[in-house]
Formats: sequence, structure tokens, C-alpha cells
Amino acid sequence: MEKATREYLAKVAEKAAQLPFHGYMEGKESNLEPVIRFFPKWTLREADGLWCAAFVYYCCREAGFEIPIRPDECTTCHLAGCVAWEEFAQGDARIAYRKGKESFVPEAGDIVLYDRVFENREHDHIGIVLQSTRDTIIAAEGNLKNTSGIIERPKDEHIRAYIRIPDGYKYRRFMMDYRTESLILHFVTEDDLAEVTRTWPADHHPLSDAEAREAIAYMRGNYERNAKGCLFHLCLAVCGKERLGTIMGWCGLDGTRDHSEPEIFILLDEAYQNQGYGTKCVRELLRIAMEDYALPSVHGGCAKENIASVRAMEKGGMVRYGTEENGDPLFRYTAKEKVGR
Repeated sequence: MEKATREYLAKVAEKAAQLPFHGYMEGKESNLEPVIRFFPKWTLREADGLWCAAFVYYCCREAGFEIPIRPDECTTCHLAGCVAWEEFAQGDARIAYRKGKESFVPEAGDIVLYDRVFENREHDHIGIVLQSTRDTIIAAEGNLKNTSGIIERPKDEHIRAYIRIPDGYKYRRFMMDYRTESLILHFVTEDDLAEVTRTWPADHHPLSDAEAREAIAYMRGNYERNAKGCLFHLCLAVCGKERLGTIMGWCGLDGTRDHSEPEIFILLDEAYQNQGYGTKCVRELLRIAMEDYALPSVHGGCAKENIASVRAMEKGGMVRYGTEENGDPLFRYTAKEKVGR
């Protein structure tokens, strides 16, 4: 079955609900690590009894929907909170938001937002619709007495709204280049073949066209799979004052077999060195890694002779923790640090 569809989301949610996931229960340790791993500032104890929205987010990511943990539309909190799902849905015109009292027929894979199910407050609970009948819905939900399960609920005043994410949905950051105040981070495509062959950072040697095409295919494949949260996010960095596609250097997040952590690397053309661009690239990539992909840590390295890259790593917020056998510096950044803007 094709991923990133509501039909597939319903199947993922049904399976996840029946595992079941659960928090700390009598005689049982919490098994919520896969659910809360997207939210690095949360511990298992802090999430205990509060993870219904995180369960929905987990199911969406497992189903292939590319959604950051805190879309720009979410002003209150990230998507581990029920109210954030409402802000997200109401802020993106591609997502259908329908109040529970409207004449709307929910379908499998729709998200259902509740009021006053467990406590006397709005945005109290959330789940994923598996089936709809005339008077009830059957939903997969997390945090039902601190466990996941499948439950039938009446279509009554407790249903605040339905959220319908379109099949194939990708958050807009994943559909276009990342734009910041002074940078554009451009996803690599075969249109960038000439620049890939010229500036490829691996071993600092140029690639043949065939090698470059193979490298681009590998980059795109790993980016699109985003397996186990390990991101290969290789970008061409371009100056915002110039036309899109003008190359100023390389930077990226590389989740290869050679590293247990995704890696950030940067190789600036000489003309762009010592102007602060490298520092801004490092900071923006760390923000993407921490906020959009919720990666717990990022590794970094560069040649000791590459003074500009060493300086960019340090000023961008990476912490130097050691050296390679050849003396090249090693850097790391963890979610505990505050990402610079």
C-alpha cells in the first residue's frame, strides 16, 4: 500500500493501538520511547499520562507524512499538544478542518479532536478515525488510561473537530527550498550536476558525471526515506541576494553508514569565506535538525586545514569534543543546547 495516505495512516494507527503502547503501569515500565523520540526535550516520565497527541504524530510519521514537530502555524506548542493540531489544521489551507457539529462524514485516517472527554476543558483528547457509522466513530487513541487502544465513541458534543490531511501531504518546508533572512538552502537535484562534480566535499576531489548522478540519487533516496529519523539532507547553500541556484558552498546533514549520528559538513567557496555565511549555514542546519526532524544529536567534522569551516562550526554552535587520528577536529551538537538563529 502506498504511504502518506489516510488509508495507510488508519492501518498504522490500528496496529499501533493494539500493540499496545503504554506509560508506566503497575508492574510495567513505559514503552513509549518510539512515540516520544520525536520530542527530544520530553522524558518518559514527563510524557506519562500526557501522550495522546504524540501518539497521533507518531502514527502520521510512521505512515509517511512529512510534518515537523512544530509547524510555523503552531503558536502554542508542538504537536505533542492537542491544541497544536487545531492550530496546524486551521493555518494550512490544504488541510480540512471541520467542526464536529457540521454535516461532515469522517473517514478512516481522519484525525478527531475532542473536548471534555477526561477533564472539563477544551482540546482534551485526540485520536485517529478507523471507521465511521451513522452515530459513532471507532478510533485508535493513545493515553486511554495510559495505554493505547481502539474505542467506539458517539458523535456528540465531545467531538470538537475533524482534521483531514490530504494524501501525499508534505509540509511546505519539505516541498521547497529552505529560506532564511540571508540564505536559501536548496535541495540537490540533477539540475545541480555541474556544481556537484565541482564542489563535492568527499575527499575534496571532483566527481565524474556518472559518480555525481549516483551521489545525487543516493542523497535524494536517503532524504525521502528518512529511515529511523536518520536524515540525509544535503543542500546547496546560495546567497539570498543572488538568483536561486548560484552556489556559494556545500553544507548538509549526512546520515551515512559511517556515522552513528547524522553529520553536518560545510565546504565554502573561497569567495564566500569570512563573511559569516558558513556560520549562518551551520545554525540553520542545526535548527532544521533539532526542530523539523527532532534529531537528538548531530555530528560534525572538517579538515583541520579548513580554517573557515572550523570557525563556522564553532561560531555556529557546534561543540568541539576531540580529534580524528589525523588531527582533524570533531564536533557535536545535542538537543540540550539552544539552536542559534
